[in-house]
Amino acid sequence: MAVSHRAAVLALVAAGLVGAITARSGSAPTPRSGSLAPSGASADQRIATLNVFQVVEKMVQSDRYRPARDALMKEFQGKIDAAKKDVESIANEIITAGQETEKGRALMPQYQSRKMEFDQLQQEMGEKAGEFNTQQLAEAYRLVIETANEIATSRGYTHVITTRGVAAEPIRSTNVAAAVQEIMARPVVMFPPQDDLTEAVATQLQVWDVKTQAEEEAQPGADQPAPAPQPENK
Repeated sequence: MAVSHRAAVLALVAAGLVGAITARSGSAPTPRSGSLAPSGASADQRIATLNVFQVVEKMVQSDRYRPARDALMKEFQGKIDAAKKDVESIANEIITAGQETEKGRALMPQYQSRKMEFDQLQQEMGEKAGEFNTQQLAEAYRLVIETANEIATSRGYTHVITTRGVAAEPIRSTNVAAAVQEIMARPVVMFPPQDDLTEAVATQLQVWDVKTQAEEEAQPGADQPAPAPQPENK
């Protein structure tokens, strides 16, 4: 029932939120044909990068959002479990009495009604959970962008490009759809590390130390089975 935040953030990236975000209000005028500025004008522009995906994921996994989400999911799951138990109880009565007996036939309409209510409840809880998760994700994204604009402006940057690393990094996905998402999420071929604002933004939002799923999986020994016990030498 629960909607994966990682999948939601991936969808956010795939939707095209990997373009440039300006650190200052307003957008640059569209150059007219033949009026392109000489290369020397670029000295007035400073470009930074930011892994929006990583910071947003840290945000939604932080204590700022996770406790409320876990509490809501627990509440929803409790309602679903209670409804499921009710349906199973009636089903067991029918099985015990026999479907073709008078009691079994009498219980069938009640079973079908409760089963329909259970299915509707599951769908309703799933939709509410998805809506709640989306609201959290949207708010986290807004805060990340606002913080990025604030930091970038204070440091004199004119543009911030959101990217999940550089294009030269290896593709880790094992299927075409996920690989395409990785490629779309890396519009920057190269950039100086000192111009990356990811840590600064995450630190100001107090989530730099929060581990994302990818960071947990990358830790040495993560999800590694315990070594098998060795026989003692006698």
